[in-house]
Amino acid sequence: MQCITGSSALRPAAAPARPPPQRRRLAAAAVQPERRQQEGSAAPDAPPTPQPRPVKINVFETMGADPPAASTSSGEEGPLQALLSTIDFSEPMSFDGDEKTEYDPLRDGPLRYLGYANELGEAFAAWLFAGGVPLSYAIAIGYVCFDTVDKYRKTLADARLKLTTRAVPDSVDVEKLINTIGFERGLDTLIWQLIASVATPGYTIHTVVAIATWALNKAEESAQVVGALEQAAGAVGMSSAAFIETFNKSVPTALGLLAIPLIVHPIDAGVHAVLNATLRPAMRRYICQEAGGAEAGLTICEDCKR
Repeated sequence: MQCITGSSALRPAAAPARPPPQRRRLAAAAVQPERRQQEGSAAPDAPPTPQPRPVKINVFETMGADPPAASTSSGEEGPLQALLSTIDFSEPMSFDGDEKTEYDPLRDGPLRYLGYANELGEAFAAWLFAGGVPLSYAIAIGYVCFDTVDKYRKTLADARLKLTTRAVPDSVDVEKLINTIGFERGLDTLIWQLIASVATPGYTIHTVVAIATWALNKAEESAQVVGALEQAAGAVGMSSAAFIETFNKSVPTALGLLAIPLIVHPIDAGVHAVLNATLRPAMRRYICQEAGGAEAGLTICEDCKR
C-alpha cells in the first residue's frame, strides 16, 4: 500500500511538468497562422505608391487653353457660373493646331518683366523724375513691338515650312496664305499686348495710386490724423513735414505694387475674351475663306463659322 501510494503520489507531481511544452507548441501553432495571415494581408492592405501625374504647362500665347472643369460640388451652377461658361477665355490656337512647347525667351524668361515696366512706373510715379513714367511706357511698348515682330517672323517661317512641303490644291495662293497667317499672328500679338500689358494695367495702377492719394489727402484734413502723424514723426526722429510727405508717397506706391499681381490674370483673360468675340473670328474667317485656308486643310478652318 505504501509503494502504491508512493507511486500514485509521484505521478500527479510529474504531470504538471509536461503541459508547458504542449502549451508552447499550441501557442506557437496558434500564433503562426496569425502571423502568416498578417504577413499575407500586409501587401494588399498597403496603399499603392502614388504615381506623379503629368503636368501640362502652357508657355505660349498660341497654345489653346483647356476649358475649365465643371464643378461637381454643388448640384446646380449659379447665374454667374452659367454666364462665364458662355464666354471664351481661351488663348488663340496656332494655324496648324500644334502646341508650341519650346522655350520662348520673350515669354518665359526675364525679358517678360519688361512688359510690366509701365505698371512699375505708375506705382512709383511719386518717386520718379518728371519723365520717369513716360520712359516706363516707352520700355513696355518697345517690348510689345519686339515681341510682335518675333511672333510674326516665327509664324511666317513655320507656315512657309509646312505649307510648301505638303500637297496643297493649285487653286490656293500659297504665298498669300503664308503672308496672311503671319500677319494675323503679328496683329493679334500687337493688339493683345497693347491692351493687356500696357493700356489696361497701366490705367488700373494709375487709378489705384490716384484713389489712395485722394483718400490720404481727405484723411489729413482731420486734425486728429495730422496729430497722429506728427507723433509718429517724432517717434522715428523725423520732422513732421518730411514724415508726412514720405508717408503720402509710400502708401500709394505700396498699394499700387500690391495690386499688380492681382490684376494680371483677370486682365489677360478678359482681353482674350474680347478678342475671341471680335478680331480673332474675323481674321480666322478671312484666312479660311479669302486666303484659301479651308482648301489647304488648315486645322483652324475645321471649326470656322461660315
